[in-house]
Amino acid sequence: MASGPTGARTGMKGLRNRRVPALSLTVALCGTAGCSYDYPEPLHPPVTGPAQGRESPAPYTDPQVLEREVKNYAQLDRLLKAVPGPVVLFEEGPLDGPVRGFGATAEVPASGLYTVTAACVGASSATVAVGQEHPGAPFRPQELVLDCVEATSRVVALEQGFVFAHLVLPGPDDTPWTGAVGGVRVTG
Repeated sequence: MASGPTGARTGMKGLRNRRVPALSLTVALCGTAGCSYDYPEPLHPPVTGPAQGRESPAPYTDPQVLEREVKNYAQLDRLLKAVPGPVVLFEEGPLDGPVRGFGATAEVPASGLYTVTAACVGASSATVAVGQEHPGAPFRPQELVLDCVEATSRVVALEQGFVFAHLVLPGPDDTPWTGAVGGVRVTG
């Protein structure tokens, strides 16, 4: 340490510089000492067996049904893709089984008349709802009832914005899987 008034100040300054970090750490630790965090323990131990309630769908494993579904999708594509015009929306999905149905939204580039074509293969019937939501206007989607023999088409007026299409399926969610499929295509 240096002597004299300047040396004493330098020595004190060095001592003070060493105390500041220690004091800051002490204040920080004391500030958190009163905090407590409560992590509640579960009342019941975790279950290692199958989950109770709704289980995730089982994977499709029946090769005959898979083969039928592939053929049904090929037939559905032939029905839906026969409609000419630029595609605004195209969606397909299964009609039965644990993971069934579809829903899609697409942007309509300009207001005008569009052709909505829907079809299903491998089932007796299905319904597809197509529509748009506009602020202040009543919500009235159009439903196409399908007989699963041929494609059903309807010309609809759509505004610029978004159009949706959803497969409306009656019945419970646990219908047996048969490979039936359905789809919709909106062209301009």
